[in-house]
Amino acid sequence: MKTLAFFAALALSNTSLFASADLVTTINVPSTLIRAGFTSQILFSVHNSGPDTAPATTVAVSSSVAYTCGCTLGDIPSGQERSGTISFVAPAANTTIPFSLTATSSVPNPVPAHNVASVTFTVSTDPDVILTFTAPLKQDLALPFTLPVFLGNNSNTAAHDVEATIDFRTDVGVLSLPGGCSSMAAGRVVCRLDTLPPMTSAVAPTPAFALQLVGPRDYGFGSITFTGVVTEREHDFDPISNTFSQETALYRTFYVLTTTDDGGGSLRAAIFQANGQCLPSELCAIAFQINQASSNPWKTININTPLPPLTASNLKIDGATQAGFFGHQNAEGPDIEISGRGTVDGDGLVVTNCSAEVANLTINGFRRNGLSVIDSPTTPNCPQFPPTELHNLFLGTDPTGAAARPDGRGIGTSRQNGTNVFNARSTTYIRDCVLSGNTMSGIFALSGRVDIWGNRIGVKAHSDDPLPNGASGIFIGPGGYGSEIGPDERTSFRTPNVIAFNREMGVAIAAGVGDVSVRGNSIWSNGTLGIDIGLDGPTLSTQSQFDVPINVPVLTLAHYDPVSKKTVIEGDQVGQTIGGGRSFVVDLYANDTTDPSGFGEGQRPIARTQFTDYVTLTHFRVEVDGDLTGQFITATVTRTEFAGFAKPEGVDQLYLTQTSEFGRAIEVR
Repeated sequence: MKTLAFFAALALSNTSLFASADLVTTINVPSTLIRAGFTSQILFSVHNSGPDTAPATTVAVSSSVAYTCGCTLGDIPSGQERSGTISFVAPAANTTIPFSLTATSSVPNPVPAHNVASVTFTVSTDPDVILTFTAPLKQDLALPFTLPVFLGNNSNTAAHDVEATIDFRTDVGVLSLPGGCSSMAAGRVVCRLDTLPPMTSAVAPTPAFALQLVGPRDYGFGSITFTGVVTEREHDFDPISNTFSQETALYRTFYVLTTTDDGGGSLRAAIFQANGQCLPSELCAIAFQINQASSNPWKTININTPLPPLTASNLKIDGATQAGFFGHQNAEGPDIEISGRGTVDGDGLVVTNCSAEVANLTINGFRRNGLSVIDSPTTPNCPQFPPTELHNLFLGTDPTGAAARPDGRGIGTSRQNGTNVFNARSTTYIRDCVLSGNTMSGIFALSGRVDIWGNRIGVKAHSDDPLPNGASGIFIGPGGYGSEIGPDERTSFRTPNVIAFNREMGVAIAAGVGDVSVRGNSIWSNGTLGIDIGLDGPTLSTQSQFDVPINVPVLTLAHYDPVSKKTVIEGDQVGQTIGGGRSFVVDLYANDTTDPSGFGEGQRPIARTQFTDYVTLTHFRVEVDGDLTGQFITATVTRTEFAGFAKPEGVDQLYLTQTSEFGRAIEVR
């Protein structure tokens, strides 16, 4: 019994002498052909197929080049594996590099051959030329577009006699080509470079060539497929990257061929055709190709009775297509004018479809809205994206933008909308338009979310001379939740609006509308307030969502400091703690004068300052370059709340914003 006990104790104290771990080493590399001078990696793993743990496992590496390795893997229990990475820089010459990896641990391995794995790399000094280009997603017929062609060389060796061939439909025109490019046959452009040097990135940051092309003139729908192939004198490292293909969708097009109000080739007929024939899955456009004599540089379509509404999905009507056929004739504005001559008791154009685009038109002389965006029984729930886009329009003026030809209102919207970020509906973009000279408001957004930027409202197209609207410049009605006027936190790339000389308010906002931002615009010389929330005169405190008051800033001091050559502005902002993720931004403006109420407008944005959440009173001090003596300074405050990406898809405001009215003006002394 003593002898058996002795041997049992000996076995328990020396289990490692009899443990077994079968280590299996494997190597994983995407390719054994590697670029000279580039860093490459070997991914390896060691699996323990034995019955016992493999303690203190390490991997020994044998190679002819320097390397770094995470080769200490630690204990590997039975049935598990550990991974590591080897990094090395390939030599600059053509050669081969063998690697051998051997896994070991402190216990025996029954099959030593499993411990070893090997790989041999072939180093290539061949250049690796890469071709890509950026074709437009969609393209109008007969209009020019740019096809940027990018060439890169993802190697350490220059490529020589580089030739890129781009093929496309033969009815795509070539407007102009850069040096090094030629087109010897329809539908093909060939561009050449003597040398393409190595690059630090795979694709050039700027195009090697920019091809100026023109969309087909007569093919009414379909697409353009661009296919490119690049070659060089040397053998290429990766021929797959030498080819590239991309597709551009073409609009199915319905043509306006005459300025007459009715009949074949008229605008009225084109709208009827588009509404009846354009399928929901198609991109459709109404294009202008009017080859009739005119006493003006533009073509005028005189309308006698209201036009049919635009009901086809994804429909675009663009006056710029006229220039695609005949060249741009009206240097002051759009080439196409649609006029009710002051006699049509209706709207000029009515958009009732989703994802519409109306652009480059003058619309005047209609007693109601020059352009209306409304819901129809079939489109109450348009998706957030793409939005309805209205841009480069003259509404209420002649085609030069210098004389009034009034519509009742410029643009009117009446679409369903929600009341918060989670249920907001589709947006109408209104940008780069002239909305002046109208009988009532320039923009009357009764309902529906609108984003408004880059417009001239109440002034002429090419100067700040007055051309007022008879009511407000912009009205945001009760259903205008989430609207933005001018650049905002997430839209700083947008240009500001000019809103001046309108008979009533610059911007009027109905009471109780949430998250309306009015920032960075030039607002001055309007009949009453620059911003009027609630349409009730000066309002010092406005309730936002969550019952958070937004209090108008109080400016206390404005003077010029001749030593620093800066204008110093001080003021107080009253607020309350409203929780994380929210802050307040004070925007400051300079004005030549103030309005009779004493509450200035916002003629020139000059500075901004931001606060995090605060309680009671916060004092601010801002310095602005230059002498503003005699100017009147005003301020607004905007509550900003980080919201992230909310549902429904497309309501992607990184910041929810709501702006106060302008505070009382203070003169710089």
